[in-house]
Amino acid sequence: MKNLLAATLVAGALALPASALPAFAHHPGEGAVTSVGEAVSVSHAYTFANAGTAHSMRVYLTIENRGDSAVELTGASADFAETVLFEAQTLDGGTLRTATAETLSIGAGQTLTLQPGAVWIELESVKKAFAAGDHFHLDLTFASLGTVEIEVEVEAPPAAGDHHDHDHDHDESGV
Repeated sequence: MKNLLAATLVAGALALPASALPAFAHHPGEGAVTSVGEAVSVSHAYTFANAGTAHSMRVYLTIENRGDSAVELTGASADFAETVLFEAQTLDGGTLRTATAETLSIGAGQTLTLQPGAVWIELESVKKAFAAGDHFHLDLTFASLGTVEIEVEVEAPPAAGDHHDHDHDHDESGV
């Protein structure tokens, strides 16, 4: 049952047209890019600042698979969190629910963007507070590719009604 849920979760997330995803255009490709093997890269890993009383936090990032075969993200860990899960929002009979997957699969030539309201990495039992501007390391484990350490940027939480669609370049062009 869990494998079916995981397959459905990932297939559903990858099949969504861009217009069906929340308006959290977060400019994939910004920030550090970490290579995983020759054909896979992880970019723009971020989370939002958490209060000292927060028990969990969500990490968002982009995984690009330029290879000829699918890759699986099978695990993640952080030294300040007891549990790390892959989660997504799903629609079940008109009710929005959170589903957990054991793995995330990225098809050949595909890009998977983990973003608010879609798919994310959930850090639970967090033992540390983070402020905007902080960074931390997160280990990602890929089947057949091994474990890679990425750097996660901590951003200020979006203001109410802000869909976090702003310009990270902050240049004069506004683009």
